[in-house]
Amino acid sequence: MSAQPSSQVPLDWADESKGMIPLSLARLPAATSPSEGFMFFNPGGPGASGVAMILSEGQGLQSLLGAGWDVISWDPRGISGSGPNITLFAREADHNAFWSPFYGGGKLVTHGNLTSSSDVDSFMSHVSTFDSTAQDLSRRMIETNGEALKYVGTCAAVRDLVYLTDSLYGEGTDINFWGLSYGSVIAAYLTQMFPDRVGRLILDGVWDPEKYANRTPMKWWEVDVYGIDFTLKSWAEACAGRTRCPFSSPDDAADTLLNKINAILETSYARYDGTLPWDVTTETNVNAYPYDAILQTIRSYLYQAAKKSDLSTLLTVIRAGQAGGSFKYPFPKSITLGWNSYNPIDQFALSEDVLSHVAYAILCGDAIDDSTTTTEDVFREAVRVSQSISVFGSLAPLHSVRPVCHRWTSRAVERLQQPMTIRPKNTILIMSTMADPITPYDSAHRMASSNFFGGNSRLVRLNSIGHTTYSNNSTCVTNVVRNFVAGSPPSDAGNGDADVVCEAEDTIYGPAPTSWRAFQFTDTHNNPQETSPSFGMKT
Repeated sequence: MSAQPSSQVPLDWADESKGMIPLSLARLPAATSPSEGFMFFNPGGPGASGVAMILSEGQGLQSLLGAGWDVISWDPRGISGSGPNITLFAREADHNAFWSPFYGGGKLVTHGNLTSSSDVDSFMSHVSTFDSTAQDLSRRMIETNGEALKYVGTCAAVRDLVYLTDSLYGEGTDINFWGLSYGSVIAAYLTQMFPDRVGRLILDGVWDPEKYANRTPMKWWEVDVYGIDFTLKSWAEACAGRTRCPFSSPDDAADTLLNKINAILETSYARYDGTLPWDVTTETNVNAYPYDAILQTIRSYLYQAAKKSDLSTLLTVIRAGQAGGSFKYPFPKSITLGWNSYNPIDQFALSEDVLSHVAYAILCGDAIDDSTTTTEDVFREAVRVSQSISVFGSLAPLHSVRPVCHRWTSRAVERLQQPMTIRPKNTILIMSTMADPITPYDSAHRMASSNFFGGNSRLVRLNSIGHTTYSNNSTCVTNVVRNFVAGSPPSDAGNGDADVVCEAEDTIYGPAPTSWRAFQFTDTHNNPQETSPSFGMKT
């Protein structure tokens, strides 16, 4: 397994006279001969490195498909080793200085569901400064990168994928692709741009591609938080009363654990000492972390909470620190500053792809033109989502790319603005956990309906928690995938819901709770599974 020599592709697929750019590749060849097939992967983002995914997780990815499969990925345009070279801040100090107006005591503070008028007033008081910053970010990116910003969009990524398939496996070969999170957008675009090239296509952790293509980014911000309260509640059900979950006492119920988390957040709000996130060290007091940093870190831990990330230990350490105990547990800087992509060498440093802000170039560049949305509208939408859906809705300004897109002035040369109704040649597989903290099951369910892809899809639900089914290592899901790539997609259950339901086998705390097996989806698009969506509400 190794990185491959870079492929050269046109900067502009419609005008090759504009020159070529490199695409960085990595491939793990099949362990048996002859090969049974190949599968391209994209880890999401936008902004995540496919090469890094293969180099670090290639063996695991291959085990999902079988030893006879090549697994391969590439760094999408502007990311890591692929051109065009998108840059913004050369040093962390430059990045920190740019974003400093919003960090520290008395700055852009979030608190609860923003139900208090004083909290709302404080939140809204930063509209003007944020508006200037959003305009300045767009201006700086254009001054630094010029026309290159127009060539990192998702449509270009799809054309690159087609080229890579042709060059590596033969012209016209069916394209096999597994898209995780934002990668599901690449997969969906492929079905609409090249429906006759679709081979074995998997959308895992669906970031609603139809809304991505056709709505202003902040107009569907609520989708990012639809499922997070339910995910946290489901995690609490797995933790409650378990000896392997130190955050829980033997008699604690799930609601008791949610109350403990609320208490941690309220304490962080009351005691925050104004420390800037880039000044945090291993010796930092727990009071250096503001409300939003702890909230965002909880969300990040929920991405792999079923099998890998031990949210219980994190919360236990924070709670002990707030009670006067020792605290030497610095949060990764990339999370406290709103990013989930770690620096592969030092998780307490920002990666080059974070410093470059390439994610803004991709997401905002793909967005529809927007001449009516104001920054005040953006902030009011964050307030609305926080008040009506989840406390996590208030994280938008500092922990999402979306809020600057209405001020972004560079758009991709090719954008896909259409209803995603074209039927691909082969059936596609759409997969989701029941409780995903960023791409809710709602989105997978919606895209698997007859309204999209000509109805040529099958839906798999894993009754577990975490971002994408891949985060769970489910034997049931692996069997479904292996049958699918072998040419046997699931049968249409005809029930208006999942065609296949896989049950969680276990969690890091022990057997999956029985409540997960009892999950029933209700299509309300407003925390549909949550019977009492009160997490984060101030009392």
